[in-house]
Amino acid sequence: MKSTLFRNGILAASGVFLLLSVVSCSHEEEKDLKTETAAAAAFDNPEFDNPKFDKPEYVGSLACKNCHLKEYDGWKPTLHSKAMQLPDPLSVMGDFETNNRLTVTTSAETGKIPQGQELTNTMLIKKGKYIVNTIGPDGEFHDYEVSHTFGINTKQSYLTQFPNGALYVLPVQWNVEKQQWFDFHGPASSSPGDGDYWSDAGRIWQYNCAGCHTTGLKINYELTTESFETEMIETGVGCEACHGPGSNHIKAASFYFDKEKETIINPRKLSWRLSAMVCGQCHKSGLSAKELTPHKEGFPVRYAFPYGYDVGKPLYNYYVKDPEDKAADLQYNQWEQSQHAKAGIICIDCHNVHEKDKTKPVNKSLTRLAADKLCKSCHTSVEKRAAHRIHTYGSCIACHMPKLDGYLPSHTFQFVSPEESMKAGGLDKLMNSCSGCHHHKDAPLDGLIEFMDGAKKHDMPKPFSAHIRPAVPEPAVPEPDETVK
Repeated sequence: MKSTLFRNGILAASGVFLLLSVVSCSHEEEKDLKTETAAAAAFDNPEFDNPKFDKPEYVGSLACKNCHLKEYDGWKPTLHSKAMQLPDPLSVMGDFETNNRLTVTTSAETGKIPQGQELTNTMLIKKGKYIVNTIGPDGEFHDYEVSHTFGINTKQSYLTQFPNGALYVLPVQWNVEKQQWFDFHGPASSSPGDGDYWSDAGRIWQYNCAGCHTTGLKINYELTTESFETEMIETGVGCEACHGPGSNHIKAASFYFDKEKETIINPRKLSWRLSAMVCGQCHKSGLSAKELTPHKEGFPVRYAFPYGYDVGKPLYNYYVKDPEDKAADLQYNQWEQSQHAKAGIICIDCHNVHEKDKTKPVNKSLTRLAADKLCKSCHTSVEKRAAHRIHTYGSCIACHMPKLDGYLPSHTFQFVSPEESMKAGGLDKLMNSCSGCHHHKDAPLDGLIEFMDGAKKHDMPKPFSAHIRPAVPEPAVPEPDETVK
């Protein structure tokens, strides 16, 4: 009897369970049907064929990370992401504790700083904050708190913010390679009020450097109050600096799926020249085509970056040459003069912007291959003649990308002869491809010139006499006078 009751109970319970399951499935199916019906109705909406997007806004690299994790992780360790940072023990490269003094001799008399006086800048840490004690605009020493670091590769500078919101680059710069402090538009090279002193209005950071060290910059200067309410979506060169504002792209990726590619710039898919211009917006020297507004006396006339440039547009509409700057060409300017530019070989043919291969270490130049391997991946038929014959152990980059300014490799890719250094007035005026080598660093220029001439002549095609100066004829020997006995 008990067994029968137990069995009947189980059967009843199973029946209830099956009934509930059927009801539950029925509700789920009804819910799914409603969702599908709503989606179908939405896709019938004409807006899906012609979606409406607002003016794109900057959203920051973290918003890109959600879908592009590999690219984000590849970008994060690059110099782009570190172009500007908040000061902390991991971002500050300068020595603020031990080698933390820089003594300079003042250069000019302005009434505020006597000429020839020795002044000592001091860099220190107070209550966890980085401080530079230096001469301010009034000619007196003050403590200035570092608000941001600026650069991390070869040199690092430090920003401070004045009460009106203006940012200035402090007059001490840390040389990462030499591990030394140097004067940077401070009392060793200029004086308060001369227009080039670190705290003069013409050197306000927002007008000179900000466009290439931040992403989503809004300067926001108010003339009536002479104050800045500067905004930036992020410090450093983020995703949107090269791909454009991403708000519409995120909207498309969330809803208008077939519009994703149309709502963001992919430099790889631009025409070759426009693609190179994406890099050129910062790796180019010049001034903005647009004059600075609103303007106050003492401000620079133009921005030192292509103000208003939109990624994907022709860069030359936003830049003009600086008539005062005779020798500060950056990579893009130099590339324009190169055979690479004539052949349509652009920046991203040699460089990765975000390294996806985690098995490879991130090199500072983000080149696709290391040094000579990169050059020889295209230049496979270089003849072993003249300079190439005697430098089979050497480096393509050392000869064809010499560091003419001591820091940045030239991007004209042209060999610079020692003769050009001699014509320029010496190595301090112009470095060349030979003198930068450790073996040749102390060699006299005239000796290097003769050596190069000898290397060329050894491989000259015959007839050899056609390529050398004609021999000087020997003086004629007079015939003996037969009348003399």
